[in-house]
Amino acid sequence: MKLAVLAPLFLSVSSLCAQGPGTLGVSEIRAGMKGYGRTVFQGGKIERFEFEVLGVQRNAAPGRSRIMVRASGGPLAETGILAGMSGSPCYIDGKLIGALSTGILFEKEPIGGITPIAEMLEQLRDIPETAPSHTPLILPKLEPPKVLKAALQGQMLDFKSLMGDQDPQALPMAMAGTPLGPEAQRFWSGWPVTFTAGPSLSGGKEDASPLEPGGMAAITLMQGDLDLAASGTITYVSGKRVLMFGHQLFNLGAVDLPLWSATVATTVASYQSSFKMAMPVAPIGALRLDRSSGVAGILGAEAHMVPMRIGLNLGGKRTQNFRFEIMDHPVATAALAATAVAQTLDAHTRGLGLQSLSMQGNIKLVGHPAIQIENVIADLNPGRIAQYLGAMLQAICLNPYEKPVFEGISLTIKAEERLDLTAIAGVRLLKARAKRGEILPVLVTLQNIQGVRETATFNIQVPSSAAKGKAILMVGDGFSLTAADPDERMVETASLGDVVRILNGAMRNNHAYALLVQAQPGAGLRGSRIEGIPPSVASLVNGDGSSSDNRLQRRIVGRALLPLEREVRGISQMEVEIE
Repeated sequence: MKLAVLAPLFLSVSSLCAQGPGTLGVSEIRAGMKGYGRTVFQGGKIERFEFEVLGVQRNAAPGRSRIMVRASGGPLAETGILAGMSGSPCYIDGKLIGALSTGILFEKEPIGGITPIAEMLEQLRDIPETAPSHTPLILPKLEPPKVLKAALQGQMLDFKSLMGDQDPQALPMAMAGTPLGPEAQRFWSGWPVTFTAGPSLSGGKEDASPLEPGGMAAITLMQGDLDLAASGTITYVSGKRVLMFGHQLFNLGAVDLPLWSATVATTVASYQSSFKMAMPVAPIGALRLDRSSGVAGILGAEAHMVPMRIGLNLGGKRTQNFRFEIMDHPVATAALAATAVAQTLDAHTRGLGLQSLSMQGNIKLVGHPAIQIENVIADLNPGRIAQYLGAMLQAICLNPYEKPVFEGISLTIKAEERLDLTAIAGVRLLKARAKRGEILPVLVTLQNIQGVRETATFNIQVPSSAAKGKAILMVGDGFSLTAADPDERMVETASLGDVVRILNGAMRNNHAYALLVQAQPGAGLRGSRIEGIPPSVASLVNGDGSSSDNRLQRRIVGRALLPLEREVRGISQMEVEIE
């Protein structure tokens, strides 16, 4: 039944080829052959450039070839192959041989590589009409889950940690839009994209190029009060289906990204890698497939964007409101949201002197409680508070259970010209022994940035279920305590609902906490813990393949909270005897 329903939603290779021009296979191409390509160098006009085949690079990747050519015409003598030419269709004797897709960094003449059209048609033949309903990324279940634990410490994972080692593109895509500050640039470290220095322009001629082979198109990553878009060239059009680039965007398979028509303001010559300064003009469809040999989209379709609002309050004097729409994408959503926060703060808050930033808000998902956002940063680095938001979104977007459906992200950030910072300077117990069921008073010494100290008291309940013997009292800020891993079950999940629950229950960095931690024997059974059995019995129970199955595990048996509403740093611990 499912196959019968899905079959009409895809276009096969045979139907694509039937409606397109004739093609020439790699086996028929020889060095010295001459041909032409189509691309846009200025405005929306499609122009021809010439090329001569230098040879075919067999097995450029396993089972893949690349046709190497020397190009000429237009500005290429001065610029070399331009970023933004990716996807330019190339023809010999009127037959399509593929898409120009690679160049050479620091090249002195325009030599580039062409992705054979047969490879593009093979990988991009099944273009889904509808957006994917499942998360394209299924991360392995780590112990503990790496992404979630990083989020509980306010730390984003970089692209390499998420995706593994990837070869950089020889012709990286130019990302037109507002130039990114150093903090925002760090969020994109390792990504196969290059941010150009040129902004997305307006007010001039904005005639979009035709929606045909050689025309310019853009994939919008973010729009609103900050614009970011990846531009490239259309290779192939068949009905509502369009193929582009000749190389990957992120190589994530099924995607749902906005596709726009585009125009070229100018070409920029660079000793490293020249590029087109391209601008999105109007929405034309949605990108639905992202593979190593190119990307494919549907004209007239719509992509779902994640709405995001930031209210920025500067010292209680005035509030500025900013609105964005960002790509709904398992990997990119977190980086884009963090970029929006970092760029907003970089543009409107001071860069020298004392400053504290506090952020509150929520992330709303369909079918789940809102995820509460609460963070305080006492320094001049907007990247830390932006990274906290990105880390929360990574935990949501990269869950292996279901694709989250976003209703929106709403934030209020307040900037104060002072340092709201407190350190844990010391911890003291009035007695070293505590009985089960009683209250244990804990004295903590706090010190502010001026060196002024104050004493506060935690009253932590020792539960009657606590085991007799030694326990560890841990006092500190939420992030430091999470990093110390006081409860090894705190990141166990079986659904997106569990991820939401854990994020909402996370310890924050603007409060101090006192935790009473004990180690208890247990054994693993089908991914779950059996608590409270003797070590002699646990040693006889077969584990689940993890070395951590049959051993003592720590868990939190009591906790207390001291709200401080300023950034807290530090951790201290001591032993307590439970009677």
